[in-house]
Amino acid sequence: MATKKTDSAVDELMQDPAAMVAAEEPKKKADAKDQRIAELEAQLAAAQRMTAAYQSGNDAETVRLESERCAKEGIDPWTVEVSIRVPERRDCNDKSYWGCVNGRPFAVPANNQYQKMKLPFAATIVGMLEAERKVQLYADNEIQVYDPITNPHPEG
Repeated sequence: MATKKTDSAVDELMQDPAAMVAAEEPKKKADAKDQRIAELEAQLAAAQRMTAAYQSGNDAETVRLESERCAKEGIDPWTVEVSIRVPERRDCNDKSYWGCVNGRPFAVPANNQYQKMKLPFAATIVGMLEAERKVQLYADNEIQVYDPITNPHPEG
């Protein structure tokens, strides 16, 4: 005699309610895992941007990325430390960069080494170095000095 079997997944779940609960459980865990994976991938992408800026020696980009992160996440910038290269001073014989941000004085050794410092201090030094670079570029490209012997005036 032939018997008709109707073994389907729905019938099995209906017979065992615990199996039905267990079948729904992995879906919730998978969603939580997918969300955690997305968060970790975003953190990895941010870390890779920071590493690329650090390896290229672009301290301004490193400071900018950290400042944006602090603003976006609501982090106090005084709690964040950044490592930037502090070049030697060429404008004077002083061995440090001196500054003051919001009433907090600082001195950073100018020894062409990477120094770890609070984000506002790093932003101040990077801004100062960028301004000095722009001044030097302007002086080199725009200011013309005419000497009658070595570099006479083009008009005669």
